[in-house]
Amino acid sequence: MTQQPDQVLFAVNVQSGLNTSLDDVVAALQGSGITAANFSGVSTGANFVLNLQPTMAPPLLQWIFALPVPLAKIKDTIATLSALQKSIAQQNNGLTLSFNVQGTQVSAQSQQSHVCPTADLLADARGQAQKLADAAGLSLGAVLAMSSGTSVSGYVGSTVSIGSVLLGPPVLPSVCSMTVKFALLRY
Repeated sequence: MTQQPDQVLFAVNVQSGLNTSLDDVVAALQGSGITAANFSGVSTGANFVLNLQPTMAPPLLQWIFALPVPLAKIKDTIATLSALQKSIAQQNNGLTLSFNVQGTQVSAQSQQSHVCPTADLLADARGQAQKLADAAGLSLGAVLAMSSGTSVSGYVGSTVSIGSVLLGPPVLPSVCSMTVKFALLRY
């Protein structure tokens, strides 16, 4: 039994100089719904400027934020982030913003409310076991052992570009599973 994703996950990246703090970046993102709680990490690297003579530009920081949004709000979020990207570029304050869609996911609220249908899973297992028992000329006995669980799968697929938005590989939803061991009896 599979639970369907109800959120899209945006990766929002802000590039800045080395003297910029997390508070500075979060302040620049004001109005986007991104807070310090969305902060995923920061990295640094050197940039090369290619003119007639290659020169090394000052190193920059790459601030990374994860922004989960309900699927119904994807267009609104793209519009908000695009407007913010333009606004930051116009401020000419040394910051640049980029974003992409990482994939879909099942929200924490949906995962907490999701109950695996144990009775349905057991009925499916019994049906499959009965077919195997019939094929072997045996009858199906009592349940000897049973285990169940829920797993959340990872990414699958590849990145796709739609206009100026990069769509990352989708995240597979959570999956309920059950393993049942039955006794087999001779007629």
